[in-house]
Amino acid sequence: MSRNIMPKASVTITEEERSFRNVQSGKLLFTCWKSRSCALLIRNRRLIEAAFSSGEAGKVGAVYIGKVKNVAHNIDACFVEIARGETCFLAMKNAGQPLLLNRSYDGRILEGDELLVQVIKDAQKAKRASVTAQFSLDNPYFVLSFGTVKTGFSTKLDGKQKNAIKQILRNAGILDADARDCLRRDIAGLMPSDEEDRLKMQDSLPPTGLIVRTKAGEAESAEVLLEAFYELLGQYLKLIRNARFRSCFTCLKKAESEIVSLADRLTAENKTETEIVTDRKSVYEQLTAAGFSVRLYEDTFLSLSSLYGIDSKMKTAFESRVWLKSGAYLVIESTEALTVVDVNSGKCEAGKDPQEVWHRINMEAAEEVACQLRLRNLSGIIIVDFINMRSPYKEQELMQYLKELTAKDRIPTQIVDMTRLGLIEITRKKINKPLKEQFQNCSAADGEESCKYGVH
Repeated sequence: MSRNIMPKASVTITEEERSFRNVQSGKLLFTCWKSRSCALLIRNRRLIEAAFSSGEAGKVGAVYIGKVKNVAHNIDACFVEIARGETCFLAMKNAGQPLLLNRSYDGRILEGDELLVQVIKDAQKAKRASVTAQFSLDNPYFVLSFGTVKTGFSTKLDGKQKNAIKQILRNAGILDADARDCLRRDIAGLMPSDEEDRLKMQDSLPPTGLIVRTKAGEAESAEVLLEAFYELLGQYLKLIRNARFRSCFTCLKKAESEIVSLADRLTAENKTETEIVTDRKSVYEQLTAAGFSVRLYEDTFLSLSSLYGIDSKMKTAFESRVWLKSGAYLVIESTEALTVVDVNSGKCEAGKDPQEVWHRINMEAAEEVACQLRLRNLSGIIIVDFINMRSPYKEQELMQYLKELTAKDRIPTQIVDMTRLGLIEITRKKINKPLKEQFQNCSAADGEESCKYGVH
């Protein structure tokens, strides 16, 4: 008895998919792994950075009218309530000259004071969220910060670009050359007259600093730069004006969508050279609405994860052992106090000149250490135990190479020193949770959508 057997659909990678996968420019993938929403930055087929979406709306970047609940002089900080029952930590070093709304600032912050604060770190484990009174607003070209009068430029702008931008801002009357290129304090001269009349602001600008971002050097014209500045300044002045007429605990500026925030953060280095791809329609709609160029992946036979080999890449990011091409390997272990990285020779044979082999392994390990710090988002104190070398010259060469590698990290990373035991000390600023902690705290994604295109 014969049977009708339906032919299987081909899962062969098409030429189009092969070209997408093989392209050397960056890829930012929004997909699911282990039923959890994640964003993955891939460059040259290597996973550079990863982040999991918690599914909860974060508050980093949001600006509130808060009330000081109590001042803790012993730790040089105070606790500010931004909503009923939600208290945040404010270090006095982040208070500066706050914008008080219930009285004039006299150099003191007192219990009961109402002030503008911006969330800079979400609550983590038993720690409260952190806020600053030096709030800021930004766009791709500029950052305006309350509580300072300094003007700064991105370190990625060269001298010629800095001078050209500075001249544009001077000619427009934005920077005061007689006041060390600080922002002009009189709003009537700082903004176009029609904007100043419409805003009906006070005559003088509060202490405000300006930071010129890297993208300002890529602006098509002076008009584009000035338009971006005036738009940002208008938002900044409106926020300050509205604060004077709103009640306590009002949110004056909401935090960005977590998806949009991830896209901004992970494409910050090479936005124009990074293609964003997703197999989730909800993510596609959010990012498209936010102005990102996004490609929706809809192949039902070959998942986005399979196309880019996400499963093996992510497993490597969670394992304690990381193999190197030479046969050596790293062991990465995190504790409450610090993270320890041990370099082992593994399967690599020493040969006739062991010192040269150990040097080559250490240099290879340094590259992998820099990559793993960023991929796993390790922060705080990090100790790396490289293979001991007898030559002080080669030790210095290793230190210098590690400094050059970590300088490319967008999160501030400092190579402190090498101890007498040959351990290299590193500190990396804590901005987001480590990757493993993000995964553990991440709730499962929408099952129907996450499995739609065969996601793991």
